[in-house]
Amino acid sequence: MAARLPYLDMKKATGRVLNTFRLMAHHARSVAPVVAWYGTLREGALDLKLRQLAYVKASQINGCNY
Repeated sequence: MAARLPYLDMKKATGRVLNTFRLMAHHARSVAPVVAWYGTLREGALDLKLRQLAYVKASQINGCNY
């Protein structure tokens, strides 16, 4: 049940739960720390366009499709 709490908080705050976090249900211990990190990431100094560019570049560097 503890792993569900971040999901409930996220759904309450945004009206949905992102697929990234749904996937983490398979490793429940990682949910709360990643949700906390994601909140910090979203409130960072970079504007949305630069943040998206960083996601795409990190994906390219790691050989992932974004």
